[in-house]
Amino acid sequence: MNRRMGRYSPVRSFCGAAPKLRYVLIGKMLHQLSHLFGDGPISLQDFRVLTERYASLPLIDQIQIWGRLICLQPILKAINRYIPTTDGVMVDLGCGYGLVSLLVASQRNQAILGIEASPSRLAIAQQAACGLQDVTFRCGDITQATVPPSAVILLIDVLFLFPDEVQRGVLTKCSHALTHNSIILIKDSTTAPAWKYAYATFEESIKLSIRAYGIRTGKQPNYRTPHAWRRLISQANLKVIDECFIESVAPYPGIIYVCQKMS
Repeated sequence: MNRRMGRYSPVRSFCGAAPKLRYVLIGKMLHQLSHLFGDGPISLQDFRVLTERYASLPLIDQIQIWGRLICLQPILKAINRYIPTTDGVMVDLGCGYGLVSLLVASQRNQAILGIEASPSRLAIAQQAACGLQDVTFRCGDITQATVPPSAVILLIDVLFLFPDEVQRGVLTKCSHALTHNSIILIKDSTTAPAWKYAYATFEESIKLSIRAYGIRTGKQPNYRTPHAWRRLISQANLKVIDECFIESVAPYPGIIYVCQKMS
């Protein structure tokens, strides 16, 4: 090795790699890690495309998005299992950075509307969706925004931000917006196992205290037992057609409810 080049550094070599190759390697690494957090349909190509879509962000923001991305396999698996492609609109309430919406768009021809209250997260989602005709992101507080008639509504890790009465109001509004035989898919957290519940409560309490989500929320995460979730859902004139716990090494007690409007 030329002495002027100095000692070989894998980190320096990686950072200096061509941008395209860099995100191929990142996508491959994230895809492999994602299977530790559950099985699902997100492909290696999906990971490559998604990491490139967020490539213009500062590295610290990209790392945050990568951490979220590797946890989404079970959620996409549930969406693909329970939600057929329809001609109607899929509404992603509290869509954050747009990851779930963009992943759904990569796997089906579906009109998708994401609604997000945080201006900074919304701007990132809109930038990442540049060039996609079927995906639209707009600003809106889900506690106040009008939900359009929807073939599918997603509530992914958002209800826990709010107290009981707000959760109930959001679900009731969603129930009114569902068209015939439409589905609302709720992914949130429950209270077991105890160690995951304790960790998730600790982490989210810190985020809420510093207003990490950019909106007015409760002071503590509002997680529920499965029985309490089912009761809340029924109070919004919705019925649970399936319920599943997320089996994952992630320290979050995830649970998914697939619901329809009561007859």
